[in-house]
Amino acid sequence: MEIAGKKIFLIINLSFFGDVLLTNPLCQNIKNNYPDSKIVFCVNKNFYEAAKNQACVDDVICMDKRGRHSGLLGLLKFAFECPYRNKIDTAFIIYANDRGILLSCLLGCKNRISGSEKIARFLLTNNFLDDDNFQSMQDLNGNLLKAFNGKTAEILPMKYIPEENEDIFIEKLTHLYQGKEIVALCTTSKNKEKDMPLQTGVEIIEKLTKEGKTVFYTGAGKAAREFADGIKKLGCVNFVDLTNITSINQLARVLKMCKGLISVDTGTMHLACALNVPVAAVFYKPETAIRWAPRDFLYKSIVIDKNYSAQHICDSFDSLFV
Repeated sequence: MEIAGKKIFLIINLSFFGDVLLTNPLCQNIKNNYPDSKIVFCVNKNFYEAAKNQACVDDVICMDKRGRHSGLLGLLKFAFECPYRNKIDTAFIIYANDRGILLSCLLGCKNRISGSEKIARFLLTNNFLDDDNFQSMQDLNGNLLKAFNGKTAEILPMKYIPEENEDIFIEKLTHLYQGKEIVALCTTSKNKEKDMPLQTGVEIIEKLTKEGKTVFYTGAGKAAREFADGIKKLGCVNFVDLTNITSINQLARVLKMCKGLISVDTGTMHLACALNVPVAAVFYKPETAIRWAPRDFLYKSIVIDKNYSAQHICDSFDSLFV
């Protein structure tokens, strides 16, 4: 099933920001094995830019899973309106998501490949190797292609290429802070257990500021807004508050302006890695680091999964540049 001689591969990833980025090694492995193929990424509409600017992604189709594509009727609407329906050779459904599995069937995909969740065994044409063979989620995603061609995937870093379009916000920020040593800070995630304590954030900002560095505080959502407001109430105001004002592409360009990033386990951490920006990754749930943490042989990164003092976090960040 091909268009104009091109084999079409569909990536279905309806999860969150970081999850979308972690699928990029699969896209690269597909393109390396099938250079003439077309890679289409199906993503929740909020994360369109996270998919669009990845290396090796040729097209993106967006699902509004909480709006016009919600429920079974919405899923049917999406499938029957999809321009790639009955034209896809192989679909890779990330995390064996039930909605994604059903969508791959409705789209008439010739092969449907996912993880080894029980439901997948009933619905998928091909079933992936046991997830237990892969500790890292990035490696697990990258190796989904093995179920299609039997070849072990290359271990590759994520790659994100931001659009360098005209942007008044980015131009103004660049002008204001040109020549400054900037450190980005991201303290919140979608899981409160993984978030940085307020006082630690204050101490990190104060330490970096005393060293003459400019701090860009980044984050999205209610938790990030409350954190930024909370540290201001504690008298910590010497930082650039970028909460909830950047698109994903703008965030990527902001991170490229920075010397590096200090971040909890969240999508911003993965984006910095995909941009080759140095990262000090703070894992407040250390048991999850083996699955989700960036590895230093792929990225300029250090993982902090114990001793969460502001001093240690800053020292660990500085060690990336020794």
